[in-house]
Amino acid sequence: MKHLSASLAGLSVFKRLKKQCGMSRITALAAFLVCLLSSPLAPALQRDGIGDAAIGELAGRAMSEFAVPGMAIGIVKDGQVVFAKGFGLREVGKKALIDTDTLFKIASNSKAFTAAALATLVDEGKIAWDGLVIDYIPEFRMHDPWVTAGFTVTDLLTHRSGLAPFKGDMLLWPEPNSFTQADVIHALRYFEPVSGFRSGYAYDNLLYIVAGEIIPRVSGKSWGEYLESNIMRPAGMKHCFADRIPAKAMRNIATPHGVIEGRLSVIERGRIPRQPPISAAAGGVICSLGDMLTWVRTQLNNGTTPDGVELYSARQGREMWKPRTLRGVSERAYELNRTHFSAYGLGWRLTDVHGFLEVSHTGTLAGMRSYVVLIPELELGVVYLSNGAGSAARRSVMNSIVRSFMPVEQVDWVQMEIDEIALEREAEKQRQELEKATESEQPCTPCRMPDLSLLAGRYRDPWFGDVIIRLEDRRLMFAAEKSPKLLGPLTHYEGRQFIIRWIDRSLEADAYIQFETNEDGEVSGMTMSKLDRGDYDFEDLDFERVE
Repeated sequence: MKHLSASLAGLSVFKRLKKQCGMSRITALAAFLVCLLSSPLAPALQRDGIGDAAIGELAGRAMSEFAVPGMAIGIVKDGQVVFAKGFGLREVGKKALIDTDTLFKIASNSKAFTAAALATLVDEGKIAWDGLVIDYIPEFRMHDPWVTAGFTVTDLLTHRSGLAPFKGDMLLWPEPNSFTQADVIHALRYFEPVSGFRSGYAYDNLLYIVAGEIIPRVSGKSWGEYLESNIMRPAGMKHCFADRIPAKAMRNIATPHGVIEGRLSVIERGRIPRQPPISAAAGGVICSLGDMLTWVRTQLNNGTTPDGVELYSARQGREMWKPRTLRGVSERAYELNRTHFSAYGLGWRLTDVHGFLEVSHTGTLAGMRSYVVLIPELELGVVYLSNGAGSAARRSVMNSIVRSFMPVEQVDWVQMEIDEIALEREAEKQRQELEKATESEQPCTPCRMPDLSLLAGRYRDPWFGDVIIRLEDRRLMFAAEKSPKLLGPLTHYEGRQFIIRWIDRSLEADAYIQFETNEDGEVSGMTMSKLDRGDYDFEDLDFERVE
């Protein structure tokens, strides 16, 4: 498998000299030839990308080291698929193998599909990137009326709302739940900003749900119907779904896995559903490796599919890859990748890696990971899909493959991740020991148990809805009406504070609950906070007792 040649690399440099420096073709060519003949780095441009056998070894090593049952890896180079293969099992304990048609959740790589769908509507003149959201969804409200009045379609896609990161994600996860798009739109008015509007980057999912809702408002089709009829099927993507998945397609699906209490297990709540979840516009596309490679070829070809069908104009392609919101660049990113800038576009992350523009996105859901990387100057696209919760596997595989096409020193990314995990585990061990020592100093031993019957009742949060605290067999149980996976017993901690440990241990999001009283000493509400370092925003909940 041949990949990067000196002529292609040279063409890339020549184009950059001409474009970035404003040189004429002759001047740029002369400058390029001088550099090529005099630079000691020139021979490094001759190297090829990673070979097929090496990819197999890399995948096997990553799966073994990071507890990932299976993965699918594909590479597009110069407009062609040059590698596509599945590795490992669809589900532990079963014989079915992953292939290029196996369906995966692509998670947040769905955001680029939502952006592309909106781009088609921009091409048709039905919406504008700078169009006001309230013109398409009149009931849309942010906490600040001034922000509401100026909020645009672009703002929905670029993580610059002023809200805290992942604000309101409990409306989306854990799945399944019974929240609706209307619930999401209504909830936004209750979320107070933590920074100025358009002043900084803070990743969100809820606003992509709002963006997805624009599609049926102006097209008459649901988000899923529109994506399938206007993006996926015209591109020939027969194993990619945004709407209800046919029963036949469900025969070849990857099952999500994670390490739960020390054992690699299926995460039942993360199984691929036939119906699109509420999170669909932010993370609900289901797709195979083969079709994701078609998507990558279309992206690299400015919105035109391999069969010559224009899904969206090249102009809209440039709009989606235009930096909109600046992101921070860590010292680590500079050391490893010589990164100087990082930004977010419309459904894509944008950065520079060893002098090349990288357009990419990751996807993370319970027991599944995805990663798409595009290097336009190299006409390179790489796709990674897995049915394991190992983000270290994702990073090490993708970094190994993508960097192999660049004239840079190659490193052992798998070993680097192994070393990082060892350091993180040691730090976590020290943190837990410190917490244990601190807890032993607390004077509440034994603590007086409050009358549990006085705590039982119905509690309501304005955006999350109702929670029932019921007394069963002399213990309290927590049950969220619209999010049934949030179910578990309460263990007394101290005073009116309890610890809730969810029955579904894959959540890894145990929490504290503090019952509040009014001036008459009656239980009037409750608040929650994290016990574990999970992603659930319990601190945003403020329950009032209603029964």
